[in-house]
Amino acid sequence: MKHENPHAGLVGSPTPAEFEDLSDAVEERRLREELGFGTLAEAAELYRPDPACPECGEGGARRDGASASGLQRWRCRACGTRFTSPTGTVLENCKKPLATWVSFIRPALFAAPLDACAEACRISHQTARGWRHRLFAAVEGYQDRIVLRGRVWVDEIYVDDVGLSKGGRPRRRGLSRDKLCIAVGIDARKEPVAVVCGHGKPSTARIRAALGGHVAEGATLVHDRERAHGVLVRENSLEDESYKADVRDPAYLEAMELVNNLCSWLKRYLWRFTGMDPENMQSYLDLYVYFFRVKRDDERWPKIARVVRHLVMTEARFRSST
Repeated sequence: MKHENPHAGLVGSPTPAEFEDLSDAVEERRLREELGFGTLAEAAELYRPDPACPECGEGGARRDGASASGLQRWRCRACGTRFTSPTGTVLENCKKPLATWVSFIRPALFAAPLDACAEACRISHQTARGWRHRLFAAVEGYQDRIVLRGRVWVDEIYVDDVGLSKGGRPRRRGLSRDKLCIAVGIDARKEPVAVVCGHGKPSTARIRAALGGHVAEGATLVHDRERAHGVLVRENSLEDESYKADVRDPAYLEAMELVNNLCSWLKRYLWRFTGMDPENMQSYLDLYVYFFRVKRDDERWPKIARVVRHLVMTEARFRSST
């Protein structure tokens, strides 16, 4: 016997506008039960209870009412500037409810195409593109503080620079200067690093700039005998463990498995964004590393709550011209 939903009448009688309000209320409750907050105002109260003034940087602002959407308003005691809790973050001036943002974040965590993200949360492609750039702004410089320790594996991957291959110019084979080099590192704790390293085969100076600050002194560097890696060994006082790159050698494949897997996943990730502006490559890599760590630590820190907290707390302005 078919079970009748006793709440069916609640969704059958409202007008379209009332139904939208009801849907928003349902999503807010769903988020509240999953994450502990259902609206941006609630998330800001939890993670940004005493925001600094976006103009002068002073703390200790006094509460000054609330906006129409329920966001706390503040007034700076030092300069008198009025602002709301998300001011100075990438969520500033974002009109959509938090539930829509969460619907966007879920597929973005797994590198879903932009159209799929837009479809999942019922926003336009243009809005979804803007939101992706908001994410870029929130994780800009995120990798700067990551330091690899203990056993550290490094390698490089190469991707076509679409900017150089436009205009009918034929693509060159091999490691030509038409290819962007990405320096990749990972340690035994599965801390990843991925940094754009110029074009073509990397030089000593480029490897130093890309990875020099990411490897702790005294670590063991495991690599494929790329000559440029020597600068890391010398200048960071590393133990050197190298293997000749030969896919037929089981010892090489076993020793480099961790970084080779990371390189493979990075390539798959980047292939999903065909036609990206090469100038945004580092932003895509920063976002990949951020999401990698978020998913890695999901059991300890639920990933959606962690991403929302980052967006609410990180002081970063979204630049629409990006």
